[in-house]
Amino acid sequence: MDCIRGCNFYLKVIVLSAALIYCQTLSAEMPPYVLLEPETNTADGSITEMEIKANLEFHQQTGFLPHLGVALANSSTLYGFYGLRGFRRLWSPLYREQDPIQELLKYLRQVDSHGLLGSDYHLQPLTEHCQLPVPAAITECDLLQSDAILTLSQHLQIGKVNPNQLLKDTEVGKPTTNLSDLLTRAASMPSLFDYFKEIEPHSQDYTGLRNYLSELRSRNAPQWPEIELQPSIKPQMIDHRLVAIAERLMFWGDLPSDWSYLAPSPMVYEDDLIRAVEHFQKRHGLEADGVLGKKTIAALNITPQQRIEQLVVNLEQIRWHELKPANRLIKVNIPSFELVALINNEEQLRMPVIVGQLERQTPIFEDKIQYLVLNPNWVVPWELATKDKLPLIQENPQYLLDNRFSVYLNDFKIEDPMQIDWKQVTKSRFPYRLVQEPGADNALGQVKFMFPNNYEVYLHDTPAKSLFKNDIRAFSSGCIRVQEPMELLWWILRTNGLSDTDIENQLNKKHTNTVSLPLPVPIRLEYRTAYWGLDQTIQFRTDIYQRDTKLYQALQQPATGILLR
Repeated sequence: MDCIRGCNFYLKVIVLSAALIYCQTLSAEMPPYVLLEPETNTADGSITEMEIKANLEFHQQTGFLPHLGVALANSSTLYGFYGLRGFRRLWSPLYREQDPIQELLKYLRQVDSHGLLGSDYHLQPLTEHCQLPVPAAITECDLLQSDAILTLSQHLQIGKVNPNQLLKDTEVGKPTTNLSDLLTRAASMPSLFDYFKEIEPHSQDYTGLRNYLSELRSRNAPQWPEIELQPSIKPQMIDHRLVAIAERLMFWGDLPSDWSYLAPSPMVYEDDLIRAVEHFQKRHGLEADGVLGKKTIAALNITPQQRIEQLVVNLEQIRWHELKPANRLIKVNIPSFELVALINNEEQLRMPVIVGQLERQTPIFEDKIQYLVLNPNWVVPWELATKDKLPLIQENPQYLLDNRFSVYLNDFKIEDPMQIDWKQVTKSRFPYRLVQEPGADNALGQVKFMFPNNYEVYLHDTPAKSLFKNDIRAFSSGCIRVQEPMELLWWILRTNGLSDTDIENQLNKKHTNTVSLPLPVPIRLEYRTAYWGLDQTIQFRTDIYQRDTKLYQALQQPATGILLR
């Protein structure tokens, strides 16, 4: 008997050892979380596979799943993906460390912090039908989970709305994404929640706006009646509006939340209150003069809900560019009237710019600066020549000579443009081309930065330096005027490998001179009315082109009913 017991003991040891060796072999060859559910020849397994295929084919014919009645946003991709794996289930909790439906729901319940809608990712049917699904809904819930993951992954990485079809004069490049790769990545990671945390945008700008959005939504905003815009309130004045103004400054954090306990009665516009207003003005791109004028009070009248909508729009705009890293990048933000030059996301230069007025808006697009023109002449665009210059010439033909304009008919220069009867020239009968010679008074200044595009816009110098003193700088006909063009020129040429001596030699040439760039510099003209500032404060800017409202309305539409990215 003892011999038999001993044999049984050693037999068990041998079996366990063999099993351990087999498991170690499998773990060396397979990832820790198996993407594909193990193949099975059981009748139940075959039925499941047949159901998934049948459900997808039913969806292709009707546009919705048979049992749950839900439409899939990625049915074609899902058919191909599931087909490659034999139409087997992807999200069986038996083969994962954590229940994937619970992880997905956990993330979807806080997706509004991204400014996105849980309803776009089947939050309600997943909650109601898929946590403990009835047998008839198991395969449909698997498809629903996959569809939600695919849609949300795309929205987090490239945005929800297609701005090129929604907004005028907009060309935002769409990064390439492989949907099957995204789903494979999601399924192979240990935690589905961690997968989303990994692929969501992580820039300081995005994180700052997202946290601020969540914090703002969590607060109970007081009633927000309109504050009268006039008259202005200056230091040492007493005004009944100061009570409401102080409340809003405390709400936004420009004034300590307990300041009202220290406030004099009647309230006087002085000391802490003035400093809070100046801080508020800086965060809103206004002249920080401490005077409560129309612009400042108008900004104070903007409600928390309006700011929430602004944050939602700007989070979306960050996502449009999330997958477009660049070693060097020049960004022009139109609402903030600023240019920033970056290397590996580190700021190198920042300077004010002038952008297009409301009637001649600067377009939104991405390109590369390919060459610079030093001492440029200015070929006046036809629309500008007929709308702006022709009335000036008709009033005083001497305007042409005083401003050193040459007049061309086709390619022939007219020697004496004063002989033209300008009174008879009209916009519909304007065969001429106006060209301003290089010089200190040339509209383009000393240099223009060229990125050839269909809009015929570019960066350039300007002799009208006084316009940079304005806080709202929408004065141009679409091109971007740069306050410190020579600083930008040196930065671009140095990053293209030119020595200081080479740059000086180029600048010393008095004639018009083109400098090609061996390494073109990416440039992005963007439209951001809210962003996270370098001083770790939220920055808001005026929606000068009235684009935000249209984009917000599109973001509130179901993903299946809008112009998708």
